[in-house]
Amino acid sequence: MRHAKRIAVVIPAFNEERSITKVVEQIPLWVDKIIVADNGSSDNTAQAALATGRAEVVTRSERGYGAACLAGIEAAGDADIVVFLDADLSDYPSRMALLVDPVAGGSAELCLGSRRLGLARRGALTLQQKFGNSLACTLMKLFWGATFTDLGPFRAISAEALRKLKMCDRNYGWTIEMQVKAIRQGLRTLEVPVDYRRRIGISKVSGTVRGAIGAGGKIIYVILREAARTLAARLSVREKKRLIVFSRFPTPGRAKTRLIGKLGEAGACRVQRLLTVRTLALARRLVEFPTLELEVCFEGGSRAAIKRWLGAGVSYVRQPRGGLGARMHSALERALADGARSAVLIGTDLPELSEEVLRSAFARLEDNDVVLGPAGDGGYYLVGLRRSAPSLFTGVQWSTPRVFEQTVARVGEAGLSLGLTAKLADLDDPDDLPHAETASGLLLDGPGSRLISVVMPTLNERNNLPGTLAPVLAAGDGLEVIVADGGSEDGTAELARDLGLRVLNCPRGRAVQMNAGAAAAAGEYLLFLHADTLLPPGFDTLVRRTLEHPDISAGAFRLDLDADHAGLRMIERTTWFRCRVMGLPFGDQALFVRTGDFKLIGGFPEIGIMEDYELVRRLGSLGRVEVLDVPVLSSARRWLARGFWRTTLENQLAVLGHELGVQPARLARRCGRG
Repeated sequence: MRHAKRIAVVIPAFNEERSITKVVEQIPLWVDKIIVADNGSSDNTAQAALATGRAEVVTRSERGYGAACLAGIEAAGDADIVVFLDADLSDYPSRMALLVDPVAGGSAELCLGSRRLGLARRGALTLQQKFGNSLACTLMKLFWGATFTDLGPFRAISAEALRKLKMCDRNYGWTIEMQVKAIRQGLRTLEVPVDYRRRIGISKVSGTVRGAIGAGGKIIYVILREAARTLAARLSVREKKRLIVFSRFPTPGRAKTRLIGKLGEAGACRVQRLLTVRTLALARRLVEFPTLELEVCFEGGSRAAIKRWLGAGVSYVRQPRGGLGARMHSALERALADGARSAVLIGTDLPELSEEVLRSAFARLEDNDVVLGPAGDGGYYLVGLRRSAPSLFTGVQWSTPRVFEQTVARVGEAGLSLGLTAKLADLDDPDDLPHAETASGLLLDGPGSRLISVVMPTLNERNNLPGTLAPVLAAGDGLEVIVADGGSEDGTAELARDLGLRVLNCPRGRAVQMNAGAAAAAGEYLLFLHADTLLPPGFDTLVRRTLEHPDISAGAFRLDLDADHAGLRMIERTTWFRCRVMGLPFGDQALFVRTGDFKLIGGFPEIGIMEDYELVRRLGSLGRVEVLDVPVLSSARRWLARGFWRTTLENQLAVLGHELGVQPARLARRCGRG
């Protein structure tokens, strides 16, 4: 089990005798059941799987990838999460936690491994695979606005969501069917980077002309079939419902202003962001296409920014001008005019909100014209209609304890029937925070909620440590410093302990050390600081303020180098240009990120070189990478020691070699980093 969830792994296999043993042996020990779905192999695939002592084999003589997966699902029994994994060792089974943890933790119902976001070794993906994946993802974006990057076979899904999808494809269309149906059902989906290597043996699909043509045709057919079903469902409006979420794009200084006095602008904005994400997660669980549509009616920010933050599968509409009553009336009337049989509108300041409350609101609209959700402060947190009722929103003294009372009176005056949902407390004032934390399960206040963990990898940095730490220690409370030492022999670790810092003894390797420091960190935010880089004054405020913007996934500072050399000034300018145009800062620019996002993408890839480049590229899939026009002062010692032109050439070769798929160890040796 993992996180109290039973995990089953389904491995469809056809003539994979050479690889199946290695695949099973690399699956983590916390997996409860390993099912090899033998698709009529003519070699010893089944016997090799059984010989591992960990796997059970189910045989399906019917050929077809989907048929094998369906057989494996039948054998999964009472598993809470099902993982699908190919039998050719092209994926890395040992890294299965990257896919399972978001599903087990409730942040996703379907977690897909993206080879495009991860490291695909040279030759691992054929040209036809790359083209087919790109075409399928483009079509999904065109028809449904979904932003997938891959159709990778390595994926995890909750058993409940899997039952909801009613999978039926029996061959090449399995992966695309799952993704398209997940969009249509409104599942919370997530892509995480996974690495990919050359498979053992020859692919039965992409490795043959017949297989490639068959798979490509089937993928397009499934997409067009589901698109037609989507269109047909949209044209049938008899049972259509709409859930409208009123929200504001979290911007420091404009979000949850009543909390600013206690939490500050960044802290109040953070509360808004967390509650909005929680509300959308609850709302998505209700979406059983085509009966219910989900709309976010927002203020502030742009449509592109809020969509990047909250994801696809939702309609985003800017709130019209006017008072609160006029805006709510407009949103509900528009829903009814669009053909919705009933429409419910809610806010996001509801730590007690549950899926059951939302379901009950629509259930009460089956027998009533109006539904209201009374709030503890005398207002209401929810209003729903099944017929036009403009009088409900006129003559009401908004933002007073009489809102609910006056609205109930308007319902009676209009001769409408009224249903009520449970009374809930909302979050308006600082005094509401303790109850809100308990009710929502979110960490909204307290030192841990905005703590910055500064992680510093070190190796023989005793001379640099005092200067580097000076601005960090001067920042005061709200920080923890973790020194991840890779075996220094000059007293670095001892000096750090004397300064009262937490020291971890780690295997040597910058990525390994930073991952170890991040794993031990208690903060909500992580800042990775090289031991020869000086942070600017007020860096902690800049980090919090930047990461409170929900469409920003990570940040860094502008690079200044500490030596007087014309070539170094050119490096500074080209680095700034690269950061502004491509959003690709490097590790010596003090990268910072939310701890949750860092864990979500699997941390730094432990590849020995270009780990910061790869981390930033992966973070870019979650949102915008912001580079602040505030400098850190980094040491130019490497340029001075190895020579300006030589170091610059090595750096560019490292980027080029990484993009071409050169093995990291070989690349490190060629670029003087071995």
